[in-house]
Amino acid sequence: MHLSAQVRKRVRETEKFVRLLTAIQTQIEYALTPTDSLLQKLSESEEFQNFSFIHLVAQQFFNGDSLQTAWNTALQKYAPSSALQSQEKELISAFSESFGSTDKYGQRANCTFFITQLEMQADELRKTAQTKSRLYCTLGILSGIFFTILLL
Repeated sequence: MHLSAQVRKRVRETEKFVRLLTAIQTQIEYALTPTDSLLQKLSESEEFQNFSFIHLVAQQFFNGDSLQTAWNTALQKYAPSSALQSQEKELISAFSESFGSTDKYGQRANCTFFITQLEMQADELRKTAQTKSRLYCTLGILSGIFFTILLL
């Protein structure tokens, strides 16, 4: 069950980043929130209160790093304690390349693209988790039966 739990954790973390990018998109599109205010709002929001990634981004950014550097440094610090794999990390990192560097419409397109990509990744992971969960459960039951027969 441990392996399927890892995949489910990956799904939850990927979904967390989808919510983050959706919140960023909403703030940019409807409130035209500047980047510094946006990072401050997100890091203080109740929804992301326990999400260390956004706190790391804000901290790096307010310490003088560029947005892209702050984003990628935060990702490097966050990744070792997360279940994210290279596919998700590459998407999250690529988002920073144009985040904060275009007009409202460019930002919306950037957010939409990466939200879609991360949602597709989460869907794939959900299918994998479901398949692996069944497989591991079956293997566990069969192993139990095998050892029972072996002991008899």
